[in-house]
Amino acid sequence: MYVRRNIRAAHVFNDSWRFLLLVGVWSALIVYCFEFLGWEFLAVPFLPVSTIGIAVALYLGFKSNSSYARWWEARMIWGAIINDSRSWGNLVCHLIHDDNGRVDHGAQLDLMRRHIAWVNALAFQLRTTTRLRVKPRTRIFDFRRDMDDHAFHQRKESYLRYLEQEEIDVVEKCGNPATQIMRLQGADVRDLALEGQLDPIREVSMMDMITRFYDSQGKAERIDKTPFPRQIAFFGTVFTWLFVILLPFGFLDAFQGEVETHALSQLMGQEYMFVLVPFTMLISWVFYVMEKVSDSTEDPFEGGVHDVPVSAISTTIEIDLKQMLGMDDVPAPLKPIDDVLY
Repeated sequence: MYVRRNIRAAHVFNDSWRFLLLVGVWSALIVYCFEFLGWEFLAVPFLPVSTIGIAVALYLGFKSNSSYARWWEARMIWGAIINDSRSWGNLVCHLIHDDNGRVDHGAQLDLMRRHIAWVNALAFQLRTTTRLRVKPRTRIFDFRRDMDDHAFHQRKESYLRYLEQEEIDVVEKCGNPATQIMRLQGADVRDLALEGQLDPIREVSMMDMITRFYDSQGKAERIDKTPFPRQIAFFGTVFTWLFVILLPFGFLDAFQGEVETHALSQLMGQEYMFVLVPFTMLISWVFYVMEKVSDSTEDPFEGGVHDVPVSAISTTIEIDLKQMLGMDDVPAPLKPIDDVLY
């Protein structure tokens, strides 16, 4: 998630210069063919081109709203995980005791440790499926940064480090580690009830919370496993490029009209016609960025610049739970890297 108020111009330029160069060459080629080769048939009325532009803008607006809705739902899911995790920590701290008030601190540590493992396993699983290419530095579109640290959930160590070896042996045999970790939580709660550390009411309360975690996991997996409707995403890109390709043809007619209105000489008229190149580049860039903004928020768990910062959220949960038990190995909150919180 990009946290700086204004996106740095260098980031925008790095992701736009190839597009701007392509559009500049294309529009300059159209002007050259029109002015120097006499291909006057290239000029088309600007009205139909502008009509296409209006339609594309409306379509991209719909696409952006739909993409943002997915992103916001994903953020709400992880907001619920934060709240429920704090509630889980409170339950672990205050409900586990026998009839005489004796507390099994080892059981509390295991329940906290295993929950932290579940949060990190879920974050890792959500980031394993990605269409983004890997770059060593920040790119705001189409790429994600290569992170070697286990805190950024690009490797299994992000959750395996919280599990005991026998738990790892169980979890690694299954295709959904987060589900199995939470199953182990349920089995531990059952055992505590059998040992007299939980009465039936407290056991049900903790099992209900486990059910809430499963519910949040399922919602997150639904977004992750269900791609943004490809017909919306694909045709948004197609329509944008169609408009970009047609734009210089529409400008020929408009700029030629200005040349005739002001009765410019042939040389001045030719020079004036090339002024449409930067205008074409500017307008095309606006539509290009509109399409890229919606595209970059389609899948909010890929680990890109504009995704939900699940790594930072996971670390926040770990900090809260460990501080509840007064543990010493409390990690520091994740800080933004090149203005991006992952």
